[in-house]
Parts: sequence; structure tokens; C-alpha cells
Amino acid sequence: MEFNSELAEYVFELAKGNCVHPTAIEGLTLFSSTQNFPVMPIVLQPSICFVLQGSKQLSSGQNVYQYDPSTYLINSVTRPVDASVSCVEPARPYVGASLRIDRQVVGQLMMEMSQWQSDNDLTQQMELTQSTSITPEILGNLARLIRIADDPMDRQVLSGSLCRELYYQVLKGPSGGLLRNSVNNHAGANRITPVVHYIEQHFERNLDIDEISHVAGMSASTLHEHFKQVTSVSPMQYVKSLRLHKARSMLSLGSQVAEVCYAVGYSSPSQFSREFKRYFGFTPSEAKSAVIAIG
Repeated sequence: MEFNSELAEYVFELAKGNCVHPTAIEGLTLFSSTQNFPVMPIVLQPSICFVLQGSKQLSSGQNVYQYDPSTYLINSVTRPVDASVSCVEPARPYVGASLRIDRQVVGQLMMEMSQWQSDNDLTQQMELTQSTSITPEILGNLARLIRIADDPMDRQVLSGSLCRELYYQVLKGPSGGLLRNSVNNHAGANRITPVVHYIEQHFERNLDIDEISHVAGMSASTLHEHFKQVTSVSPMQYVKSLRLHKARSMLSLGSQVAEVCYAVGYSSPSQFSREFKRYFGFTPSEAKSAVIAIG
């Protein structure tokens, strides 16, 4: 095996060749693969994502996000995306890591940092997801966090402070606004982020544009315009996409089609099957028994 860094090799060995390797540190997940992955739909959680070897691309509508060992990605809300991994050879595996965003810790950091930051320091950002150049401080912090994952005492004593330091470094960086977006309505996407959070929490209900517009405090036409500007899809397209991605995930865990249909908000199994096939290209019953997550 060839690796471009000691950290990439360490993570690959730690993951034991598994595609997805949750660690004992809450929210920290490692990824590895010896093959490329074609485009596949996943639900991306609010997280900070890293590629240590290889390259990864995410897309949502017309928005495309690519990152590699020289960059990292911040995603501020739960959103359905298409993901693919490239630049992988059997002797040069893909290696990655992600840290789920702890909104409480980030919110506390924001309050502590506020006395040192003016409004001009708080970069306004309309995006919900963005990749940006990685810094030596962030990479070093990530490495220390990963290396304590298998030591119970180090993990207990140090993991909280290391996660906090990583969030701090990201907040100070050019994409810190996205991390602020994940906590509240502070940054440039302030009118849309709470709407996305609401949809995430209530997607299984019979949501309609009137209810979503009321939550947003906008007219339906204004919401449609702002929502599409930020996410590249309409509010109702977002609801449908999130439902279908959740459905596919449930099916991969062995749930029955009828059970999944009602759980994600459909009242008609036939409508659910039609829309599922139109979206994914195969019926719910044909869905594979497992979904490969690539972080």
C-alpha cells in the first residue's frame, strides 16, 4: 500500500479496511476504500469532512463541492447530496474522516469569541456547504484527535478539548460562517438555515409550502427564491429528496417497504414506489440490502 502521509496510513490501519469505521469518540468517523465509488445518493449530516488520500465530490442540484487532502469541507445542515470518490487505486486507497458538528460546543465558542470579533470579522456566507483550504493547525488538531481514539484514558481526558480546538480553528478561518450557520441564524444563510432545520425535524409530516413559508416568515414566492438560491432546489423538492434518501437508508437496514413508506411521510405505497423509482432508478423492493456510506 502507498500512502501520502503517516496519518493516512494510520487511519487506514485503524479502519481495518472497512468502508465506515465509527470511533469511540462521539461524532468522529473514519473512512477507507480500495476502490472508486460512482455517484451515489447519501444524506450528509452537519459535519466537518476531511480527505486524507484520494478525492471526493458532492453535488446538490447545480452546486458541486470537491475536496482532497489540501482542503476540507464544512456542511452546516442535514441535506441529501450525490457523492463520489475518485483517484483511488488498489495500492493507493481512499482515506477520509468526518467530525459531526456539536452545536452546543460551537455555540459556546461563538459566545466566548464574540468580544474579540467585530461584525466585519464575521464573514457573511450564503452557502450551506463549502470546501476551503486546510491549515497546518487544523490538520495537526485532526491528527491528534484521531490518534487518541483508541486510548481510553487519552480519549476521556483530551477528546473534548481537541474537538473544541478544531471548531475554534475552523471558526477563525474563511469558512467560519458556515460553522456559525450550523448553530443559529447568524450568518449569510440566516433566513434559510432555520427552514432547513425545520424540514429536517418534520419531514415525515404532510408538509406543504404554506406551513414552510409561515416558519420562514416569508411569502411562498420569496421563500422559493431564497431557498433555491442557497440550496439550488425548491423547498418542496428538498422535502421530497430528504424523504426518499431517508427511505433508502431505512430499506438498507432491513425495514419493510410499507413501513418505510408511512415512516417518511407518504400515505400511498404506490405513490411512494413510483417516486422512489423515478428518483433512484429502481423500486424500493429492488433497493440493495446495504448502503455504502463514504463519509
